[in-house]
Amino acid sequence: MAGPVAQGVTPISRVQHLDRFRLLVWLCFGWVGVAPSAATAGAWLPAPQHGVLIANLVEVKTDEAQAGTSFEFYGEYGLKRGWAVVLAPSLSSAVQSPNVSWVLDEVQVGARRKIYVGKTIAISTQVSGFSIPKTQNQSERAYGVETRVAAGKSFGEKGWINIEAASRTCGQTGIGSRFDATIGLNMSKNQRVIMKAFGDGNGCTKAIVRAQISYVRPISDTLALELGWRQSLDQSAVSADRGLVVGLWQRF
Repeated sequence: MAGPVAQGVTPISRVQHLDRFRLLVWLCFGWVGVAPSAATAGAWLPAPQHGVLIANLVEVKTDEAQAGTSFEFYGEYGLKRGWAVVLAPSLSSAVQSPNVSWVLDEVQVGARRKIYVGKTIAISTQVSGFSIPKTQNQSERAYGVETRVAAGKSFGEKGWINIEAASRTCGQTGIGSRFDATIGLNMSKNQRVIMKAFGDGNGCTKAIVRAQISYVRPISDTLALELGWRQSLDQSAVSADRGLVVGLWQRF
């Protein structure tokens, strides 16, 4: 998740799953010019007319099927009076289905609202509309609304924690849920280690719990490189998906 912006910490957060090296590099560096888990994500909102972009590329492997790849984008822009807008689309190849063509996975558009910001604690809420594939061949899509609450605590130069819980309306399947829990540790030279666990899947028809550990190193004052490993926790060792995470974080 994000780190506390007021403390000068690069916001960090949720982010998920492309072939291979040249495509990976093209996506990361191409997308960062125009736009990348929640960067100023978490409970801290970006300042008005500022924002964060996060692009993540994740290789998704299991012992049962060929490797797939996923690309996730997260963008957040601060508005006046404690508001921010959020855009979070994702694409994948051979992840949701055996289809190796790139398909559109979840798309989320929302608005975030600051509830409370103190010296070390922040609370915010978010309401979003989302769209997810309804069938495995991606021919139909389902739509719903998500409400989310985030609470974060800064430990100054040592790091931060962030916890989020969300509820989703899922049409005929009823009410679904998601969660995110993140611990960020600050290191020397603005480097960071981020550990997180999150309820994944689409929050409605399936529930997957994943854990991720990442190392984030600044490239410039506004750009950072993320390298990490993601692993599902609630499946057998054979069917559990895991993979390398590569991402770029851009503040503006």
